[in-house]
Amino acid sequence: MSDDVNSKPPARTGVGKFIGAALVAVALIAFVVQNTDSTPVQWFFIDRSAPLWLIIVISAVAGAILSEVLGWIVRRRR
Repeated sequence: MSDDVNSKPPARTGVGKFIGAALVAVALIAFVVQNTDSTPVQWFFIDRSAPLWLIIVISAVAGAILSEVLGWIVRRRR
């Protein structure tokens, strides 16, 4: 039994990322289905009422886009 110090861990496949994304999507869908009431929205000069599910989806998409953009910026600087 020998321990190789330079051995690399097994390469990750996209399966783990897919499962994680699927779990987040299922949780988001469950949250959206449970929150269908209208709610007031105030953003800069906008003062409206919108369905809560729409605000949740818009926030989730904006967060995903912002995460990808910031990740791209960090990778580009390296």
